[in-house]
Amino acid sequence: MIKRVLLFAAVLLSLVLLIGCEVAPPEEPNDEPEWLIGRVDQPLPIDGANEGYPTGPVELAGSIVYLAHDDDYVYVYAEAEGEGWLAAGFNESGSGMDGSNMVLGYYDDGNPAYRDDVGVGNTHSEAGVTAVNEFYFNRTEGVTVMEFSYPMVFPDGEGYSVEQILPDESYSLIVAMHASSDDIDTMHTNFEMTVFQIEP
Repeated sequence: MIKRVLLFAAVLLSLVLLIGCEVAPPEEPNDEPEWLIGRVDQPLPIDGANEGYPTGPVELAGSIVYLAHDDDYVYVYAEAEGEGWLAAGFNESGSGMDGSNMVLGYYDDGNPAYRDDVGVGNTHSEAGVTAVNEFYFNRTEGVTVMEFSYPMVFPDGEGYSVEQILPDESYSLIVAMHASSDDIDTMHTNFEMTVFQIEP
């Protein structure tokens, strides 16, 4: 009788351990918007200041980023502690960097410069058409600031996954930077994405 009780207890304990150790299924990627980009009634000045952006910032890849739009342009302000290039880009939600529309800011022989790139896999290459409307880039005491305006309808034929940014659709915002190099072909030291929607 004692043997049966002990055997039953052992079987019961085994079942409890098996159920308790069941591995949870991997979480599905979250494509729900985490951030709503506010609308402004008039164009924002591209002057390296974050005043006038109607929604608060998001922190990505060691950077503080503000976004806004006025139905024609998206306005991007990014600020990061670092001595290298800084980039922001857009893509379909969940598509990562491949096919993204990226703007990279950097110093070229001491002068502020930018390049429009298309994400290709985990890298990027220069687009044939530059669509940036206005651009600002400055670095002071180890803090890099980039601000630009970009049309919400992207250039055709450049390989971008997104043709345009539309209200109520979800998109990815990609932010990348290098902590010490202005060589934009150097691999980023920080990289992060979030999902956003444009406010109608």
